Amino acid sequence: MSDIINLKNIKKYYLTQERQLLDIIFRRKPIYVRALDDISIDIIKGNILGVVGESGSGKSTMGKIISSIEQPTSGELDFEGSKVDKKHYKNLRKNVSMVFQNPYTSVNPRMKIKNLVSEPLGKFDEKKVRDVLSLVGMDYDEISNKEPRELSGGQIQRIAISRAIIKSPELLILDEPTSALDESIQAQILNLLLDLQEKLKLTYVFITHNIGVAKYMTDKIAVTYAGKIFEYGNTKNIMENPKHPYTQLLIASVPDFKKKELKSPVGDVPSLINVPKGCRFSNRCPKVMDICKSQEPKFSDIDGVKVLCWLYG
Repeated sequence: MSDIINLKNIKKYYLTQERQLLDIIFRRKPIYVRALDDISIDIIKGNILGVVGESGSGKSTMGKIISSIEQPTSGELDFEGSKVDKKHYKNLRKNVSMVFQNPYTSVNPRMKIKNLVSEPLGKFDEKKVRDVLSLVGMDYDEISNKEPRELSGGQIQRIAISRAIIKSPELLILDEPTSALDESIQAQILNLLLDLQEKLKLTYVFITHNIGVAKYMTDKIAVTYAGKIFEYGNTKNIMENPKHPYTQLLIASVPDFKKKELKSPVGDVPSLINVPKGCRFSNRCPKVMDICKSQEPKFSDIDGVKVLCWLYG
């Protein structure tokens, strides 16, 4: 299968504050937050890639780079084999859509549902709106003239999904699409997304902090931490035999009837402004070695899984 998206050495740094005149005069170095730091990954057409990790790990920033909401500080983004630059962002935006975490904040609360759904088209097309609402399990005649406040959280998330697919994109970025919903509604939305992926032959990037949900939804997983990818490979392989200590702890924190005790990473996530030397997980890692604190590891390929860890270096 071919790749639809390739990220090559992507970095995304944010200035902590705008530089003032005195900063320039006194040649003060700008201070950056390193949200993404040298990320390389391939997204296979027709697959579901899960991007998992704690808050602040760079998951959402990666989604914004792929969807062109943000542009990388450096590195290369390829779409279907062609480098994306300023001239080609229009084509990328046509073929990539995004569904956000909170459905109510991602739509205009004063617009009618029929206009919300058709908005990405730039014009109202009743047939397309009817068709796409039917795909997400909504009745046009019942809800078309309602406003978002008249719908439940699950219903408005279906509206957000219909907005994302009405332009027939090839790739959907799903940024925590169920975390704001009740458990029972989450399951319905996840099953809907799987049905749509199969019917429309879509590719998904599924961003979540819940590795248990990623296990259910994805073909491949990228485990992110402090702006880095720590482990990347087939979901089944990683879930059954996680290599990186961080991945092991994430999986150990998922509730299971067979477990008597849940484990999770302890300690604080390192600063993305003053990034420590060596491995970024070294201050929390139960298997830390001296080299972890002084030198940054490189990727090793272990049974088809890429692992950024000195245990395998």
